[in-house]
Amino acid sequence: MASIYELDIRNQEISGITILSDRAEVKRRVPVNLKAGVSEICLKNFSVFFQSDSIRVEGRGKATVCDVNAKKLPSLNSETDSPKIAELRSELDKYNAIRNNQEDQRDILKKKIGGLERTVGRIGKGIMNPKRESGSVVIDENLLTGLQKLLDFQETEMNKLNEQLREKEHEILKTIEMASKIGNELNRLVNSGISNMSHTVFITLEAFEDGDVELDITYQVFQAGWQPSYDIRVDTEKPTMAITYFGKIYNHCGEDWNEFPAVLSTAQPSLGGQIPELGVLDAHFYRPALKMRRQRGLRIMNRRGGPRMLSNYSNEIDDGVEEVLQTMAPPPMEVTKNTLSTEFRIARKATILNGVDDHKVTIGTIELIPSLLHQSVPSKNASALLTASAVNTSVLPLLSGETSIFLNNAFVAKSHMKDVSPGERFTCSLGVDTAIRIEYKPAKKFHEEGGYITKHSTHATEQTISVKNTRSGPPVLLTIKHHVPRSTDEKIRVKLTSPVGITSDQTDQINSENAEPNVGIILNKDNNLEWTIKLDAISSKDLLIKWIVEHAKGENIELRENLQ
Repeated sequence: MASIYELDIRNQEISGITILSDRAEVKRRVPVNLKAGVSEICLKNFSVFFQSDSIRVEGRGKATVCDVNAKKLPSLNSETDSPKIAELRSELDKYNAIRNNQEDQRDILKKKIGGLERTVGRIGKGIMNPKRESGSVVIDENLLTGLQKLLDFQETEMNKLNEQLREKEHEILKTIEMASKIGNELNRLVNSGISNMSHTVFITLEAFEDGDVELDITYQVFQAGWQPSYDIRVDTEKPTMAITYFGKIYNHCGEDWNEFPAVLSTAQPSLGGQIPELGVLDAHFYRPALKMRRQRGLRIMNRRGGPRMLSNYSNEIDDGVEEVLQTMAPPPMEVTKNTLSTEFRIARKATILNGVDDHKVTIGTIELIPSLLHQSVPSKNASALLTASAVNTSVLPLLSGETSIFLNNAFVAKSHMKDVSPGERFTCSLGVDTAIRIEYKPAKKFHEEGGYITKHSTHATEQTISVKNTRSGPPVLLTIKHHVPRSTDEKIRVKLTSPVGITSDQTDQINSENAEPNVGIILNKDNNLEWTIKLDAISSKDLLIKWIVEHAKGENIELRENLQ
């Protein structure tokens, strides 16, 4: 007969956790003293978000793993609750019992008040309406004195009882408030909508002799992961850009992680590792579909759920912390580059309880030398934004995440970092520079027709943009971005006549996303004009952009912006 060992997986030591963007891989060490023969290890109370097909079992000792099986079994709250949840349930039961006792005392006070009113009423009725054999009532001084004493007694006792009733009502409200607070915290920790089932893993071992065996249990849980965030601090005097790379770890999987070595991984298993299959692409003659006659009274609604958008911006403003005499260095972190991902090993052991706020760890600090550049899209916003552009010269890949931007130790904005690989250039906005004035003047449009054999129409558009630097000091680089129509048909010809065309060096710049900002004119990959000029102190310039569109006569041209 097989020996059975029942263990709670939550009580087993955590030897390591690899935290991914949408899940966590937990590794626990399970020591067992086995008897010779076949034994069954029953590991109970896995997380409700446990991924059953992710379980892996490795071991050390004189035994062989014969079988591993995961099942969902019915369980009680007392068996599956974490210590924090069990404590909250106990507190909630205590306050519910206190409330029941207080409500009983309140009901007794109400009965006392009612009984006193009825007693005084009966006494007064007996005095004023005596029975016939008692004779008529003689109202004298003794009778009036007795009635006054009775009414005074009633008033005194009623005041006492009403005061006690009000105090008891106040106590009940306080108890309800405390019970509601505990209940809300309990609901936050308890996974609502999930049946009271426990994930249990059965491991069958065959031991060759009596002795100790140590198992390594590795499994994955959802509702846990990490997200990157950044503090970008730009100093325009030096200039320098310091990026502090944070990892925000969240744990809502139902397990408490105590004193564990953590590894943050950039792997994305949710994207899958399967190559998509292509079906057969058949070519048919187009046949319009027959329109169905709508039946009266029948309406077909297309209920397509839209994607959930995660806000990248926050109304909260970080409080700036004054710079101390010596900058405190973050704890060292080991960085391991794998074929498809990068891992960051946290130096200190961490403790992250289920359901608590995000745990923030520092991954590293990157020091870069930025290029400062003013940019503007006057057709949409006639303001000049100061931007810092730099190449990621570190070995750390910067993942998409929220960013807090500081300019000369002053908080300026919340933004969002896009994915940036090592060696790739990125740009962050530092806010509007009011010293750079931009005037977007009304466009001038001209139309003419020509041609001897083939008639054609020509549309010319002139756009003047006036820029002015009101600041004294060194000159600034300013890039004006503007649309230039792109032809989608060979019968439509678009020619940019002002400014002058692109040189070969600038063409190389188009193909190089890591190029330094420089004075010149380029058309980017979206056929938009990027005109970079050097604007001296207390100076102004007029920039003329002109393009001509030619097409066959009788056709109308529609300019439509396509945001890719």
